[in-house]
Amino acid sequence: MKHLEPSAVTANTAAEDLPSALAKPICAESQQACAELSELRVSLTKVKQQLQAAHEQNANLAVVETQQRKKLQRLAKKCQHTSHVAYHDQLTGLPNRSLLLDRLKQAMARAARQHSQVALLFIDLDKFKQVNDSLGHAMGDALLQLAAHRLTDCVRLDDTACRYGGDEFVVMLPDIDNQDTVNAVMDKLRLALDAPYDLPGTQVKISASIGIAIYRADGQSYKDLIMAADTAMYIAKADRYGTP
Repeated sequence: MKHLEPSAVTANTAAEDLPSALAKPICAESQQACAELSELRVSLTKVKQQLQAAHEQNANLAVVETQQRKKLQRLAKKCQHTSHVAYHDQLTGLPNRSLLLDRLKQAMARAARQHSQVALLFIDLDKFKQVNDSLGHAMGDALLQLAAHRLTDCVRLDDTACRYGGDEFVVMLPDIDNQDTVNAVMDKLRLALDAPYDLPGTQVKISASIGIAIYRADGQSYKDLIMAADTAMYIAKADRYGTP
């Protein structure tokens, strides 16, 4: 039997332990890498969850934004409709007395600054009551609507044609240079309003009496100006028919 020297035994033992010694740091490094990989997977999962939550939140915000935009549009439309109803005559669609007074005050203030004139034409439809009484209120309403269209066709964009009440209308002419301009508009209005009206199943003929007032010559305030135009209208009616 062959005996090994102690040094040989030691060398052989060291050689046998070498793979185990090398494996220890490799295994530790592998474990660390595995741990880091596991942590990375957990972190990635959290990131995905956060992204999903953010996506869902953004989607919810987009829905809310769309709903709010639609609500805003509805409210704006409702506000516009309410404002139109408040300042316009429901039958004819013309500006009502409130809107006329507001525009008249503004026009008078501007005229005072610019040393210009504002004309007010007060219009009454003669014999309208006879049409209303004989043909009925529906026919009377139809006639008022036709008269309103004719008024609108006779004025400029900056002018205001208003239904003052009943069969009375008022036309405001801002920034007037001279009386000839006012007289020309009055003649145009009278010609349009005196023309026959085609109503359902019949034709009627009425006329219009028109009174004129000029700011500042006939009134310094809007109340005085309206009163002066109204008085001038009744004088014109009396001159035309002999009775107011």
